[in-house]
Amino acid sequence: MTTLIMHADPRAAVLAILRERFPEVTFGTKRLEDFAAGDVPALPYARVSCDGTFVRQRVGLSATVRVAVWGETDAGGCDLSARTHAALLAYEGGPDVRGFGPQTGPLPTGDPDTGQPLCSFTVSARMRPRAA
Repeated sequence: MTTLIMHADPRAAVLAILRERFPEVTFGTKRLEDFAAGDVPALPYARVSCDGTFVRQRVGLSATVRVAVWGETDAGGCDLSARTHAALLAYEGGPDVRGFGPQTGPLPTGDPDTGQPLCSFTVSARMRPRAA
C-alpha cells in the first residue's frame, strides 16, 4: 500500500510562526467585523487566511497565504505588514513549512466594512510533507 502524504493546515502553521516572532501582536483567522461587539481585539490585529492550495507532486503542496493587518494608523499597519512579510520571507524552515516565496504586497488600503486602515500581502508557503 502507498504511504499517505499529508500536510499541515497552512493557516495554523503560519499563525504559529507569526505568534512566536511577534508575541505583542494579536493574530487570528477572523475579520474584524466577524467579532462580537465586545470581543474585538485591540489594534494592531492581523488575520491569516489561505486563498488556496496547489499540489504538483504528492509531496509538494504550496499554499497561497494572505496576511491582512489592521492598524490604528496607516503607517502603523503598513509597518507591521512590512515586518511580518519580511519575517516570513526570511523564515528558514521548520516542522510544517519549508519556506515562503513572495507574491503580492504589502498593499495599503482601507477596510470598506470597518473604515480602519488595512494593509495586506500574500506569500506562497511551501509546506513540508509528512507520512500519515
